[in-house]
This record gives sequence, structure tokens and C-alpha cells, in this order.
Amino acid sequence: MEDCPFHAILHPTDFSEDNEAAFVHAVRLAAAGGSALHVLHVEEEPGLLAAEDRFPKARELFQRWNLIEAGVEPGAVEKRLGAKIVNASVESQDVASAIGAYSEAHGCDLLVLATHAPGWLERLLGGSLAEESARLSHAPALFLRSGAHGFVDPTNGKIKLRRVLMPVSAEVAPMHAWGFASPFVRMLEPTAEFHMLHVGDTLPTYGNLLPHVELRRGPVVETILEVAAEIGPDLIVMATEGHKDLIDAITGSTTEQVLREAPCPVLTAPSRPRRAAV
Repeated sequence: MEDCPFHAILHPTDFSEDNEAAFVHAVRLAAAGGSALHVLHVEEEPGLLAAEDRFPKARELFQRWNLIEAGVEPGAVEKRLGAKIVNASVESQDVASAIGAYSEAHGCDLLVLATHAPGWLERLLGGSLAEESARLSHAPALFLRSGAHGFVDPTNGKIKLRRVLMPVSAEVAPMHAWGFASPFVRMLEPTAEFHMLHVGDTLPTYGNLLPHVELRRGPVVETILEVAAEIGPDLIVMATEGHKDLIDAITGSTTEQVLREAPCPVLTAPSRPRRAAV
């Protein structure tokens, strides 16, 4: 089995039903990797920190998936599965910054985020909290978009991860992202197939360092989504560098534009390692 490429997962929650799929994936990943899972609620109103009983219950999922028996003590759950669940509530009027700060302070090296497709005006004024949180955290992030299918069955915890689409470009170095995505996928499904894609006229020079890369011509975002429709991936992996200019800030980076229309979860990974704290 591949070594787990993450050790501490951060899952922000607003306690809504739209957050359930992301929570299911966060819990399943924690169990698969024997990792800590930090479930974080950011309260914008002062003095209203969330009570423990408002947080979603990982134990109920572990029991439903037959990973533990009813009545097992919390300490025994951690010892058996290696997964430690931490519920945390903080106050901040800047939700994205609070999530980023918590991630940095607790060494979270994977975010699992619920997201939706905001309109252009919302993006211009504030943007998606999930996307902004991922940029501020400088860590890989798994996005579960409302309406898209996931790769974890919530009824039994089984993972369906047969095919992964990873677009690569000449402008964003993919090797660091590949170094995270490959063990991430292999840990969950050793036989998963990677479909590498480059949209452009010629293959990038690093093509021989990756599995076979398919070359397609056309508009980048539209072509990525066309290939996704053709092959039906269970996950899309995107190397990312964040926003480069004002146009990106308004319309979204290529990754964010793909995320809004993707038929499955999207795993983003920075093109460079996170800077060490000083």
C-alpha cells in the first residue's frame, strides 16, 4: 500500500446539508490514511462559538461502515483506526483567513471543502469561500461541488476511484502536484487509471516524466470538460498557482473554472511545496 501523503485533514463546516458529502469524504480519508481530522466551524458573530453537539458525527459513519462497533470508547477508535477527530470552533469575520490560519497553525496538509458555483458578481465582490480558503492555506484541497457525484459511498464507505483525469500545462509545473496526487490515489485504489491531458499544440518538455499525456487542441477549460464527459472520471486533479491577474480574479483561474462545471470531485495541489514556517 502507498504511504499516506497527508497526516492532518482540515474540513470546514457550516453545519448545512450541502456540507454532508464533503464530511463523508473527509471521514473516509481520515480512516484510510490513519490521519487526524480537524472539523472546523468559523462563527462570524462574537460570543456564539458552536457547541460540541452541533458538529457532524464521525463515529456514526465509522459504525455504519462497520469499521467500529457501537459503544467503542473514543480512545479505542483512534487506536484501532488511527483517525483522531478534533472539533474546533473559532470566531472571525473573515472566514477564509480563519480557515487558512487554522490550517497553518495545526499543520493541516489536506483540506476537504464543500463548494458551489458562484455568479460573477459574487466572485468579484468576495468569491467562493472554499476556493479562497484553499489559496490561503497553501495545501492540497479536495473540493466536493454541490450536485456532482463523489467517490465515497456514504452508505457503506466503499471507494470508487477507477479513473482519474489530470490536465497538465506548460505554464504550471505539474511535478509537485503529481507527487501528491499519485500516492493519494494509489492509497485509495491501487488499480486506478490516470488519464493525463495537455491542451495545446505540442507536449510540454516534462511529458516524459509523467505517464502518457494525451494532446488535444482547443479552448483549455472547454476541452478539459469535454474529455471529462468522454471518459467519466471519478476525480480530476489540477496543479494550481492561484490567480495571476485581474482577469483571473474575476473569471477564476483555469482550475476554478473547471471546478464550477466538473462532474466529480476536484483535487487541487499547489505547484510548489508549502513554505516552512519561520
